[in-house]
Amino acid sequence: MYRSSTWNRGEYDLMKDKEFQELIDQSLNETISEVDMKALEERMLQDPQARIHYLNSVGLHASLRRRFSSQQEEEGTILFPGQSIFTRKTVWAVAACLVLFFGLLIFQVSNRPFAEVAHVIGAYRADGVTYKTGETVEPGILSLTRGLLRLDFSNGARVTVQGPAELEVFDQDRVLLHKGLVTATIPESAVGFVVDTVAAHVVDLGTSFGVSVSENGQTEVCVFDGEVEVSLPREAGLEEVSHLVREGESISARVNSSVIDSVSYETSQFENALPVNYGVLQTTGSMRFVSPGPDFHPGNYKDNEHIVVFPEKRGFLSNESMRVDMIDPGEYEKSHYEEKPTLVPHRAMTSYLLQLDAYPEGENPNRRRSVIGQITFANPIVGVITEDRLLNESEVVFGISGADYPSARTIEPRPEGDERKGFDKLILTADRHSLILELRENPGHLDQVRVLVEAQ
Repeated sequence: MYRSSTWNRGEYDLMKDKEFQELIDQSLNETISEVDMKALEERMLQDPQARIHYLNSVGLHASLRRRFSSQQEEEGTILFPGQSIFTRKTVWAVAACLVLFFGLLIFQVSNRPFAEVAHVIGAYRADGVTYKTGETVEPGILSLTRGLLRLDFSNGARVTVQGPAELEVFDQDRVLLHKGLVTATIPESAVGFVVDTVAAHVVDLGTSFGVSVSENGQTEVCVFDGEVEVSLPREAGLEEVSHLVREGESISARVNSSVIDSVSYETSQFENALPVNYGVLQTTGSMRFVSPGPDFHPGNYKDNEHIVVFPEKRGFLSNESMRVDMIDPGEYEKSHYEEKPTLVPHRAMTSYLLQLDAYPEGENPNRRRSVIGQITFANPIVGVITEDRLLNESEVVFGISGADYPSARTIEPRPEGDERKGFDKLILTADRHSLILELRENPGHLDQVRVLVEAQ
């Protein structure tokens, strides 16, 4: 009788589960009852490791048969290359096991929800019930009276809906925006994702973009990164018209129109929804999120009223260790370069650049500017960089290609024991998800902070 309990004991914890192993043995020896077979199937449905171990057991079972079967097996054996011999009974048993294994995998995939609610920010349904993180998304209409809701699709697509809005979900590859606003971030695994409206058919070509639909159906498409193809809806019965919209471009389409119009690139209407796609859950105070376009340079964004937030590289895996100014919760204090904490290499991170770039303005043009804000990320902050030398070093890794980053931008925290006013403040909260900033700068100067967040 076959017994696989000696197989790689240290490799798999389930070997300690005698009941599970006994079910496998009975299955391979064809002595298992219907009740026990159902128990075996249920165990493998619930535990991916159990499925892997089951398949390995099937392979070992076949290998032992091949090794110890006599060349004088009874008539009706099947001869394989290398003179290995199986009985037909053994072949059919192994085949049945493989069918069961892959059948379980197919069952699991087919029952996996194609989208779920990943983040909720004050999002309410039409009946006043709030959406909850972790809810599965079924095909049908999704109504949002207010707030923000991010949907994560199984193919990797991220779609943030801003209320009031009405979105119809068909599957993991297509949605229909009846009204309202969405922003979408599409990785390579989801290229071809479709956002339809009554006036336009938008096909992603690997990008980040926004779509808005007014009450009369007029549609605007704005591409933040990459490119999309926009055409008239198929059911309109109009002449085929398509338009390739690239990074830094926008178009507008009207209901029953045969024309797709190019319009000025303006991202302001998407500034609340777009950050959620990039993993920013909330900003309070004077914070402004900006999506870099084709001519992005931090020096182009002078602002006396806001700390401007730029997304940089997403999910980047650095091959080298990197010094940062702070990794632990608390208030930032200056330290010598040799005392800076170091991030270990091979850790996936997403980078954001926060900036206050003051300029002369108004009756008192040289007045020192003061801005306070807080930014909260979905994932933990793993490092904060603010001194000029470390900003320059990290730019090599996280800086946007082709962008011109100004220098001389170190923030100035209050020295210990100094009671004077006018210093900068930077606090990493205890949960390491939020950064609180109070920046003060003279016109013609700037402060910058690079925040490194754990990638999903």
